[in-house]
Amino acid sequence: MPNANVVMRAVGAGTPAQGSLVIPSLLLTTNTETLFTAQAGGPVVIAPFPPAQFAGTLGFGSGYDGFPFKVRAAFKAANTIASSTAIIAMYVNQVGTTITAGNKIGTVTSQSLSATGSAAGVLECICVYDSVSASIGGYQQGWFGSGSLVTQAAFTGAATIAISALANLNFSLTATCGTTAKSVTFTVTEFAIETM
Repeated sequence: MPNANVVMRAVGAGTPAQGSLVIPSLLLTTNTETLFTAQAGGPVVIAPFPPAQFAGTLGFGSGYDGFPFKVRAAFKAANTIASSTAIIAMYVNQVGTTITAGNKIGTVTSQSLSATGSAAGVLECICVYDSVSASIGGYQQGWFGSGSLVTQAAFTGAATIAISALANLNFSLTATCGTTAKSVTFTVTEFAIETM
């Protein structure tokens, strides 16, 4: 449920709905990491500012530069063939449809889901962007079903990640079926950025 601090929010839809910030469910049968896409097409990408905010001159402390914010995803996964884990990952600096491993800021894995198993979870990344060093730093936390709790830890890819321009400060989500030849349906219920 969003609150007054939510800056940008995409929501899930079990069937196609309307809009660029609506995320249909994703069915995976292989263990290839896959970006969630918007109902309107292309990867779902959210940013912590209105689209034109970064057009002007920004110094440290203006906009979101130097201020903490949270990127949160809530999701569920359901399996229909044998057993498999489900994996959700969050990335910064999403460009097109390429997944850049070094830009991963968080990841969480479910327990092994039975042939009719399901699990829900949350992944949060607390971030601070620094225009002087042109990087983002922070930590991740979350859980997924009865899988391991993601305790507060530095970003998955690196403690800080280079962001060459504030315009590149955006976030995306991926899903991976832990085992190939399975059938796991991933549903994002919320993907949001909020101020702290």
